[in-house]
Amino acid sequence: MVAAALSVIWPGLGHIGHHNVRAAKLVVTTLTAAVGLGWFVASRSTSTLVTWGVSRFWLWLAILFAGATLVFRIAVAVDAYMVAHGWPQPEDRRVRTRRRIRSAATLVLIAGTIALPHFFVVRYAVAQLELLYGVFGATNTETAVPTPIDSEFEDPEQDSADGIVSASTTLPLSESPTLQTWDGEQRLTIALLGGDSGYDRAGVRTDTIIVLSIDVATGDAAAFNVPRNWSDLTFPKGTPAAEQWPDGYPGIANEVYALGLRSPEHFPNVDHPAGHAIKSALAQLTGLPIQYYVLIDMVGLVEAIDLFGGIDLHVTESINDRLKPLVRGGQAIDIVVEPGDYRFDGLTALGYVRSRTRSTDYHRMSRQRCVVEALISQISISEVLGKFVSLTGIISSHVQTDVPLGRVDELVDVSHKLDTSKIVTVNFIPPEFPRGSVPTALVREAVTEALLGVADEANAALSESCQNPE
Repeated sequence: MVAAALSVIWPGLGHIGHHNVRAAKLVVTTLTAAVGLGWFVASRSTSTLVTWGVSRFWLWLAILFAGATLVFRIAVAVDAYMVAHGWPQPEDRRVRTRRRIRSAATLVLIAGTIALPHFFVVRYAVAQLELLYGVFGATNTETAVPTPIDSEFEDPEQDSADGIVSASTTLPLSESPTLQTWDGEQRLTIALLGGDSGYDRAGVRTDTIIVLSIDVATGDAAAFNVPRNWSDLTFPKGTPAAEQWPDGYPGIANEVYALGLRSPEHFPNVDHPAGHAIKSALAQLTGLPIQYYVLIDMVGLVEAIDLFGGIDLHVTESINDRLKPLVRGGQAIDIVVEPGDYRFDGLTALGYVRSRTRSTDYHRMSRQRCVVEALISQISISEVLGKFVSLTGIISSHVQTDVPLGRVDELVDVSHKLDTSKIVTVNFIPPEFPRGSVPTALVREAVTEALLGVADEANAALSESCQNPE
């Protein structure tokens, strides 16, 4: 038993005192291999290690390595036990039978103890692979590229060479010593959507619409919160959608995703026509090429918050509302709060971000951003790792995206540069931005200013919106 236990701790230790030459070789060889592997991993950057975590090659390699080392460790431990046990077996049949039963039980215990860490490695790797294959299944993905709007042709003599950057021109390239781009674009832009779907609703309404644009070289980013109730969003000229709705889609912004579900023929040649529909509308609105979209539904948000035990929020307004259940037979969502500090579970947080009683969509946009920020900032890496398998299950069930599987590692590499505490945030809310029909030219101007860094002071004021939604 001592020999077996020593072999569990480290291969070769159990042979000491029985086969010292074999023991020395095993200990030296395995220790050298472990030190070399440890040095190799430790010498990699954090960004590289994170990228490995979303690479199919490295995940499969981890599974194969865990399996191979498990077989090796069990074989060494069994050999040490047998050597120390004094093989061959005695001639007495009853003694031999008892010894075999005892040996079998011991070896099962040894194998189970050794297998435990290998099991967790394989379990985490398999969960990650299931997430990658389940969510990132798109193969036909197109960047939604905006076209100039009519108001941008009013002064044909003006161009970026004059030092004035219009909403339709390419922004100045980053001053990074080594220029990095995403398929030739300086910025990686993603539409982040929150889907308001339910058992009693037809289709999916994206009541949360955020355009996140990241400088690929530096990680500098800006987030633009688009009101759900803006109408008449247009599509890039020359596309089937623009030909069908030349004056803009007459519905409101949160219906455009569902439009893609109903009319996929107007958003052809892509795996996710609904996602491409909202990408196209947002690209034409902001003047930014939008490469991808990510959609999470309400149930996923609730489950994610509950998984980590809730979130802490500072409430600045009184809310008393009752919302419909998320699922058939579920409980209604009651939200009754006064200004103060709270710990919200998933359903309460959802009620907080969705409530419009005695409030407006613009207040709700601020609350949505505050909840997302709280969820990101209050969850530690250790919590994520501890509940990793459950989290990947939630993501697989409730998240949709057109990010291709082969680009996930690149996307993670870019996101690693992102400092969430320094994101420039712009809310398109009154009085600067009118209600009703979408003010595309005004939005493009604001987007350009924000990305050029002109909106620093405005961002400082907007960052206070979690404390004061006005």
